[in-house]
Amino acid sequence: MVKRVLVLLILFVVNLSALSLDNKIESFLGKDEFHIQKNLIDIIFHNQQAYYKEDGSIDDLKVLMQLKENGLLKLFYDSPKDMTLSFKTDANPLVLMRVINESLEAMGYSYFITDKVIKNTNEFIWNVKLSTEHVVDPILLAKELHARGCETKEIKKYENYNWSYVIDTKSINIKAEKYETNTTIKLKKPIKPYWIDIEEAKSLSLRSKIADRWYPSIIFYDKSLNVLQFYKKDEVVDAVKIDIPKNAKYVKIGDIYTLDNIKRGLSLYLVSK
Repeated sequence: MVKRVLVLLILFVVNLSALSLDNKIESFLGKDEFHIQKNLIDIIFHNQQAYYKEDGSIDDLKVLMQLKENGLLKLFYDSPKDMTLSFKTDANPLVLMRVINESLEAMGYSYFITDKVIKNTNEFIWNVKLSTEHVVDPILLAKELHARGCETKEIKKYENYNWSYVIDTKSINIKAEKYETNTTIKLKKPIKPYWIDIEEAKSLSLRSKIADRWYPSIIFYDKSLNVLQFYKKDEVVDAVKIDIPKNAKYVKIGDIYTLDNIKRGLSLYLVSK
């Protein structure tokens, strides 16, 4: 009797596991496509336990990779659609927003707008909207986030055009150049403001090129991207020397009007601590 109950319990758990995986796959593909491809899906995902993490949750990224490799994940729309991406984390909201911007831009998505921001003691949620003919590939996006120290814990698809990502930001880092201290660095023509890691420096000097007309914008941030200090001048400046504030991790350098004013680049000198 006990043995029979144990067998039934095992079968129940296995069936529940299969149902959960099927539900996840169906959410990614859509109900119609899921049922059309059900036989192929059963073959592809025959080893169901391989798609579960140690904590018992489904490895969404692994499921998506398998669907994409087998041509089941549709990444194109018939016409431009308004797509919503939702990002959720429990820490580092400002850095996360910067990293998501970097990641989407690296994938070619430069134009998107904030749809909603929610911040409370337990979590931070940022929803962005974009119009696109291509689904923002969740696998490539997860890779871009991973390259910046973020781990994608959960991915969900709601309806046809809404995707949600739960992000672990414990090791998050933004893309900021790190330069040698106590030596003159020639910064190239900027496409975007310069982001520089200044954690090892106590002061910085900047000099513009003779033919340029620089109206400096220099902002210092801590590791969570809180603004510590800023320096802006509504007049042409040839050179600037500034002491770096305590706990500063990054500096953003640009021009208050247009980066064309420093199109020949700047010279940078960082004094080590």
